[in-house]
Amino acid sequence: MQTPSTQARQTRDSARILAELSTGNIELAEGRARSLVSERPDDPAAQYAYGLVLLIKGEAASSIPWLEKANRQLPDNVVCRANLGVACLRAGRLEDAIGHLQVVLQQKPDYHEASYNLGCALLENGQASEALDCFRTLARQQPENADYICAIGDAARELHDWHQAVKRYRQAIAVSADCSRACSNLVPILMHAGYIDEAVELANRAIELEPRQISARKTLGDCLARQELFDDAMDAYADAYDIDPESAVLCAAIGDLWLETGDQGEATSWYQKAIQLDEHNINAQCGLARIIRDNGNTERALEILTPLLEQSADSPDLQLALGNALWDDGDAEAALQHFRTAQALQPEQVSLHARAAQVLSSSGDVEQAIAEHSLALEKNPSCIASLNGLAVTRRGKLAPKHVQTMERMLENDGLRSGARASLHNGLASCYDGIKDHETAAGHMQQANRHQWQSRTRRGWTYDPDRYADYVSALTETFDRDYFERIAGLGNPDRTPVFIVGMPRSGTTLTEQILARHPQVLGIGERNFAGQTFHVFTQSAGDMDTGCLSCFRDPDPGRITGLAGQYLARLDALKQKSGMPDAARVVDKLPDNYSLLGWILTLFPNAKIIHCRRDPRAVALSCWMTQFGSIRWACNEQHLVERIRQYRRLMDHWRNVIPDSFMELDYESLVANQETESRRLIDWIGLDWDDSCLSFYESDRLIRTASITQVREPIYNRSVERWKAYEPWLPDLLNPLTDMLDRQNAGS
Repeated sequence: MQTPSTQARQTRDSARILAELSTGNIELAEGRARSLVSERPDDPAAQYAYGLVLLIKGEAASSIPWLEKANRQLPDNVVCRANLGVACLRAGRLEDAIGHLQVVLQQKPDYHEASYNLGCALLENGQASEALDCFRTLARQQPENADYICAIGDAARELHDWHQAVKRYRQAIAVSADCSRACSNLVPILMHAGYIDEAVELANRAIELEPRQISARKTLGDCLARQELFDDAMDAYADAYDIDPESAVLCAAIGDLWLETGDQGEATSWYQKAIQLDEHNINAQCGLARIIRDNGNTERALEILTPLLEQSADSPDLQLALGNALWDDGDAEAALQHFRTAQALQPEQVSLHARAAQVLSSSGDVEQAIAEHSLALEKNPSCIASLNGLAVTRRGKLAPKHVQTMERMLENDGLRSGARASLHNGLASCYDGIKDHETAAGHMQQANRHQWQSRTRRGWTYDPDRYADYVSALTETFDRDYFERIAGLGNPDRTPVFIVGMPRSGTTLTEQILARHPQVLGIGERNFAGQTFHVFTQSAGDMDTGCLSCFRDPDPGRITGLAGQYLARLDALKQKSGMPDAARVVDKLPDNYSLLGWILTLFPNAKIIHCRRDPRAVALSCWMTQFGSIRWACNEQHLVERIRQYRRLMDHWRNVIPDSFMELDYESLVANQETESRRLIDWIGLDWDDSCLSFYESDRLIRTASITQVREPIYNRSVERWKAYEPWLPDLLNPLTDMLDRQNAGS
């Protein structure tokens, strides 16, 4: 039995430990507490003191048994039970934490710290509404407490009420400029909403307040990357990495930055490091899938991403990655569903509206696409993706307020090149729509100049001389002798149909006409031919002339095998599209004109359609279009030279394999739709069907830079539109006119 003097000494010992904790002497406090529980293991005061030391040291799981022992002996000690609740919260035992803290508040309803920790436990347990009630009550009782106000923002964010979250974070900062948590939590919301400059300012303030906080440094890097300040972004990530090299989230972000700047090898290594640190890191897995997708293997990317939904369906990054992959795969309906889910999960990310609008436009629902862009602009009137999308869609009918916004934004000297390119591109469409060709041409020039600057920062290069050498190598490899040598090789199947030519030469219109036939499936732009070519040649990359040596003595077995794999992929698409009996499958990847030798090696009976158009019309249309992956279209010299080499290669095919493809002139198709359409259907070996004349009524989702045009009947307003730009784009159009004049003189 303890005497009063013994109890007093125990109380003094415990009090001394607590005093040492309060002054930060954790090591000394831990030594005393360990000695105390060793001497008196059943003493609740000693148990509590030791449990509290472990909790403050960050060893929450180890502290729980000691605090539980003390709590059993001191059931009415609300402070002991409250700290037990905190320990359970930090150890992830959320239900236990909630239970203990609720008991505390029953005993002492005005215990604010317990109420706050209960709200935190509820929030972490997915009970955001209940947490919000806790935090609101606290904020009413102590309206000058920035932590409580910030907590309301946290709960609102979890409930996807980003307007309320922004309001509360701003309020917390107004109450206390030193509230680094509010600064840090507000930054990603502002970033996703497109307010990058303010996000950068707040991130820097958060870092100043808490220099060792990596989340603010990481988000600062994210913002700087969006501003195309890639070196500065890497510095921000590097500073965070110095603090915590074991952060999987940070490693994945570094991988994203390397991928953004075009270094897939470095990106892969950082993604792999992130997965080593956290095998469930979604961003790293999405990054690896994106690399695979960027290299043309969308099917494999989907195989990686789809199973992740089972555990991470609430990840907006995963939903966006799946949407992008499905969009590449031609399944725009499913892509739209994932973009919608991502919107619901992250409503503050206004650029998702522009992404959804792109799909809606492609499905022919232009009005809904416009509504989607408008919704984005309601949230952020300066959302560049939707300003551009709306301008390209509405053209001369764009509301003056949006035109004024775009022109005002261009006055900002700090605007990044990519943003400038998008704004100039949108304005070019507007002024082209009202036939102010001089102003439109000026914006086109600026759009392409800034796009090239932006893309080169991301690792883009293009060498027209190297492409000319590659065309020469193709003509030398696939000559008459080659086709005589391979007679009898390949698969005789007549299913594949290829539409080739320059972009903007009528390839999409041609596919739409064919795809309206009940026996024809259009699959859009697929890289199947290129993928099989790279497998067969084991090429080191695009324009690798050395790999062509394998065609001196091609392996018949490998050709047969690759042709079979190709047809299997077409069969899978037929099944997926609900057209298992389709007699023809149309691939409209324009650049396949460079692969006609390989295509006819695989499928000697394949039907090929070469879409031709006045090269000046092609050049103007390419010049006005911001392509996502075409590297030669935003430099006048590169564009002109690309057209020259394309025409040189088509002259070669015309000379070597004249009977293997038909030629379709865009101008003739516009002038004689039915005649040319019948010729198309006859060429692919099918009987005529009148539905081919109403191609624009198709409800099939498509991917093209001319989505609004292929939903209309054939028109001729763009046939000679290039003439209006002759005075304003001489460096682009005059060389092509000279080329045609020399050709006509020679003929």
